[in-house]
Amino acid sequence: MAGKQFKVRQRSPQWSERPYSRRRGRLPSQRRAPRPAVEAAAVVISLLLAVGGALFFGAWWASKGLPFFVGYGAVLLLLGAAGVVSARRTWSRVATGVGVLIALVIGMVLLHPAGRRAGDRAVPTSASQARVGTPSTGTR
Repeated sequence: MAGKQFKVRQRSPQWSERPYSRRRGRLPSQRRAPRPAVEAAAVVISLLLAVGGALFFGAWWASKGLPFFVGYGAVLLLLGAAGVVSARRTWSRVATGVGVLIALVIGMVLLHPAGRRAGDRAVPTSASQARVGTPSTGTR
C-alpha cells in the first residue's frame, strides 16, 4: 500500500478523541477607548456622502421624469433606514440618523417648488412669466 496512512479510523492527522482540546478559553476582547473626535468626523463624512448621493440620484431620477425632490427624499429615506437598521447602537448612529432626518426635511423644503418664493425661481414655470422677444443677454 502506497501513500500516507492515517492513524485513527482513517481520519485526518488532526483528529483527536477530544474535539475541544485545541479550543482554549479566550479572554473577552477589550473594548477600545471611545474616540469621539474620530466618530464625529465619521458622522459628518457619512452625512455629506448621503446628501451628495441623494442629490445625484435625485437629479438622475429628475432626468427620467420624477420630480427632483421626490427622488432626493426617497434616497435619503432609504439611506437613513439602512443606517439605522444595520449600524451598531452607538451615539454616532443616532447622530447620523438625526442628521439624515434634518437633511431630508431641509432638502425637501428647499427643493419642493412650493417651498420657494416666486422671485427665487431660476426657470419660469409658465409662458406668462417668460419674456417673449427679449434677448437672452438681458439687454434690450
